[in-house]
Amino acid sequence: MPIYSLDHDADYWQSPDRFRSMFDQASTIGNKASLFAIGDPNDDATPMAFILQMEPGFVITRHAHPCDRFETIVRGTLEVDGRTLYPGDVLTHVAHELYGPKTAGPDGCTTVEVFAKAVGAYERITEQPDGGRKTTNLIDDFQGGFAEQVDRFQANRRAREAQQAHD
Repeated sequence: MPIYSLDHDADYWQSPDRFRSMFDQASTIGNKASLFAIGDPNDDATPMAFILQMEPGFVITRHAHPCDRFETIVRGTLEVDGRTLYPGDVLTHVAHELYGPKTAGPDGCTTVEVFAKAVGAYERITEQPDGGRKTTNLIDDFQGGFAEQVDRFQANRRAREAQQAHD
């Protein structure tokens, strides 16, 4: 039985090979991510635990997943629907239920999200301006699924670097 410590194991931040491209790109939006399969990671019916460490102020836009999900705050705070959530607080959503946006607090936020099926870890459903929905496979098109976050993260990074150069 593998055991991983968030604070003490270098290989805590990992994912099954199938999800590697998606997780390697998490740093492009200022995050660390880890994915643990609760069974066979190549079987879309396998439940998955997804750990996400977000930088302060990071925003995850409104979206849904194709399966039920459970999420708990581990560190920091997370603002969702005008409410601030703290370590131990829980969010649950049924398949295809839109939620968010979610914004990491001033000290960042780490969450554990459990998807009833592996497909929930890589399929992101977003509401379109016309009210329709678009499903993005994040393994194949991470940048497309997180285009707003990538643009916002890069703009914030440039602003911080400019401020540091000015100071």
